[in-house]
Amino acid sequence: MKIGLVVNDINTEETGYTTTRLAMAAINLGHEAWVIGAGDFAYDPDEKIKARARHAPKASYKSSETYLKELKGKGAKVERITVDDLDVLMLRNDPSSDAANRTWAQGAGIIFGRTAMRHGVIVLNDPNGLAKAQNKMYFQHFPEEVRPNTLITRDREEIKSFAREYQNIVIKPLQGSGGESVFMVRPEDIPNLNQMIDAVSRSGYVICQEYLKDAEKGDTRLFVMNGMPLRYKGKYAAFRRIRREAICAVIFMQAARWQRRKSERSNYVSQKSYVPNLSRMACSSLAWT
Repeated sequence: MKIGLVVNDINTEETGYTTTRLAMAAINLGHEAWVIGAGDFAYDPDEKIKARARHAPKASYKSSETYLKELKGKGAKVERITVDDLDVLMLRNDPSSDAANRTWAQGAGIIFGRTAMRHGVIVLNDPNGLAKAQNKMYFQHFPEEVRPNTLITRDREEIKSFAREYQNIVIKPLQGSGGESVFMVRPEDIPNLNQMIDAVSRSGYVICQEYLKDAEKGDTRLFVMNGMPLRYKGKYAAFRRIRREAICAVIFMQAARWQRRKSERSNYVSQKSYVPNLSRMACSSLAWT
């Protein structure tokens, strides 16, 4: 298969990104994996979609570090490919990452993806579906049972009233991702709520949601295709994502228990100086995004 993967910018891709691993896995399985930046498309006079794309030079890779280094290096294959000739075009770019400095790039994948789809290319995810889900208002179309009580507004008095009613709430931009400008507001934080609202409303509308205690346990994410969850050997393809803070707390407690047992056997280590360093080191090694 000939696969195209659209990213924000090839130069900003990292080894831990899912896209990097997908491309490397595709190559190792014998497929072509062409990586395309959001600014690399063109619509030619012959009405075909073209793109300046890069492909790693080797036929297989053992590590994503080596793959990505060679994809970005001088030895990579660089061609102006015909997107219409691809079997699959995967829209892997994150529009919110381009919101500040490259607003033109936000919709590039959707715009060119729609045309490629009309030309017979399988485009994942469906660009028409992505267009509907460009902000968090999309979640309000889900059944009431699976979403928290929500207020979307730019009126600070309405936000304050919502905070007083639900006590513990979360406020964040209606558009955005990656945890940027997200605030947990507790009753004792209300005196500082104006500053939080100012920080969030710079990006536009503010979405306020009641805080769900079970969110501390993380969330479960399913892989869905054509509206149905994928299964492998009878089991759903899913994973549980746990917040970084929760993982760090677990690491800290485990480190503290280990240190306490060690201190009982020997006094050469100071619990106060060692345990925080151990937990900070473990937490800083996490590369979750």
